[in-house]
Amino acid sequence: MTYLYIYRMTDDTGFAPCVDNDLLTLACCKGGQIREGKIINTGLRYKIGSKKNGVDYSTDNVYILGTYKDKLLYVARVTDVVTMEEYYSGMSKGRTDDIYSLKKNVLVRNDKLRKQNVHTDEGRIIRDIAGKYVLISEDFVYLGKDAVRVNLVEKNARFQETKTYTGDTAEEIVKECFKYRDGKKHEPTKPLKKNGGCS
Repeated sequence: MTYLYIYRMTDDTGFAPCVDNDLLTLACCKGGQIREGKIINTGLRYKIGSKKNGVDYSTDNVYILGTYKDKLLYVARVTDVVTMEEYYSGMSKGRTDDIYSLKKNVLVRNDKLRKQNVHTDEGRIIRDIAGKYVLISEDFVYLGKDAVRVNLVEKNARFQETKTYTGDTAEEIVKECFKYRDGKKHEPTKPLKKNGGCS
């Protein structure tokens, strides 16, 4: 089965998703929640990584698609999932999203990107960690500042939501988006090194 999750991005800085060395990762953002003071493991990363909803990236074709200003920013097939602890034990080294460290088996916010004020708020850190998993893709299209308009208007997420499509509908959207794979490296719209925000 094919599953597609579409969400809107408020920023494109190269942080989430992070694209480097032919690998796309979603390690921060799209994480958990805090409800009535309780930390809830939820969000897109948790939903896909936990496999609790019957979707299994190892047997199903699972895609995530991010739009920015109603344009196709990226589409990626999830090719692997690791826990945040695994990712931040060395896999993240040298990547833009390398903002956590594992100390005594506990994830802690390190000093990377602190000056740019990226995920320094305690609530944001808690939500990141509550996402529990890092989505990894070796099969993706990332267009960054070269994002294009595709016929997604009626299918796109409108607010802070994630739209889910399955089967033929998902396959049609993915096929259309993968037409934009051009083999080029595209820069983020507002790279962190120039602008400070987060996705």
